[in-house]
Amino acid sequence: MELNTLSILLLIISIVFLVLVIYLFIQLKLKRKDGKTLDQQLQSLTNTIEDKNSTLSDITEKLTNLNNELSHLLELEKNENTIKANVEESKQRLDELTKEIEILESSKTELSDNLISIKHDVSIFEPLLDLINVGFVDEPEYLFDTSERFKEEIKIIRENQKTLISEKKAIIIPDQIALTSNNTYAKKILNAQSQLMLKAFNVECDNLMEKVRTSNYAKILERIDKLAATIEQLSISLKCGFNKEYVELKFKECELQYQFKLKDAREKEEQAMIKEQMREEQKAIRDFERALAKAQKEEKMYKDALEEARKEFEISNDNDKEKLREKIALLEKKLEEAEENEKRAKSMAEQTKRGHVYIISNIGSFGEDVYKIGLTRRLDPLERVNELGGASVPFSFDVHAMIYSEDAPALETKLHREFSRFRLNQVKLRKEFFRVNLLDIKEKAVEITGNELDFKITALAEDYYESLKLQSQYS
Repeated sequence: MELNTLSILLLIISIVFLVLVIYLFIQLKLKRKDGKTLDQQLQSLTNTIEDKNSTLSDITEKLTNLNNELSHLLELEKNENTIKANVEESKQRLDELTKEIEILESSKTELSDNLISIKHDVSIFEPLLDLINVGFVDEPEYLFDTSERFKEEIKIIRENQKTLISEKKAIIIPDQIALTSNNTYAKKILNAQSQLMLKAFNVECDNLMEKVRTSNYAKILERIDKLAATIEQLSISLKCGFNKEYVELKFKECELQYQFKLKDAREKEEQAMIKEQMREEQKAIRDFERALAKAQKEEKMYKDALEEARKEFEISNDNDKEKLREKIALLEKKLEEAEENEKRAKSMAEQTKRGHVYIISNIGSFGEDVYKIGLTRRLDPLERVNELGGASVPFSFDVHAMIYSEDAPALETKLHREFSRFRLNQVKLRKEFFRVNLLDIKEKAVEITGNELDFKITALAEDYYESLKLQSQYS
């Protein structure tokens, strides 16, 4: 144990001694240089290295900045050609757009003028709607005399439309579009678009024209105009638009369709009126024949009775003769009336145009300032008035005038034409009711006949006013 401890101690002493020897050796080896110790030289060298490192860092930073600037310059140089090409292309596109803007501005001005013109034409008919609501509608100036002539003109207009479509002139399309550089593919797109525009426009126009009436004619024209503008707006990206001539043909077709329907309805009404007039004439003839037969029968009866009375007078005594004289006078008067009735019936039967034009009103049924201007050939014209005031209306008619005329149909027709715009029913002409002032009717009737006429201005309407009175009592 002690031996080991001693060994360890000797070992430690040896190590310490060795370290001292090495240190002394190093100290002996170290020599001065330029009067500096090694530590001083080492410190100087360290400072130099630090300066060099600082300089190197500055140089490295500058080099990095130069590299970045060089990369940027290289990138700019690389994109210069592309930028120049883009600038050149942009200039060309700008020139094209400028030209297109000029063309569009010119087209806009032209279209604006056309639109103003079309709207001006349409506006001519717009007041109709307000006038119709108050029963005031002027009859249109028909382009042709018969509905068949209108049909032929409509066919011609439709053929003109077909020609524009077949010649690809109904829709104006550009030569090329910016969607693709392939002209063939671009043409297919534009042709397909024009077909869609035409199909939508034509179908909608047909639907609108099918519904055209006096009350909506102006609105239909306006809707056709708006329809064309809407479809063009939807196709603005492809620069497709309707040919002005094609749209004008649609306006013309609409006008012809409108007048055709009115003319056709008017012709049917006229035919119905002619048939009704024929029936009325036949009925009048039958009435005249019955009246003639009745008058002849009464004439024969009064003649026979008069002959018997005269024979009886001759053989009677003085007391009975006075009574017989009175009887003979009465029979002679009755015979004279029967002969007059016979003459009148014969005359009326020979000239069926003779009759009475009546002006009647029914305030309780139709309101004030509404008058019916009608015609009857009956021997007793009030029969017709009483017939009109039957179960179909709640109150009877008031008679304002009963005008006898040798040509009653002509007088009635003139009055109807004069006040046609005031008809309550502009479609069915047999509905002979007019919203007009009674004094205007009298003035025109006096002007036509050339005679002073007896007009009853006040409408009694007794049943109506009595009904109002009773209703107020019930309330």
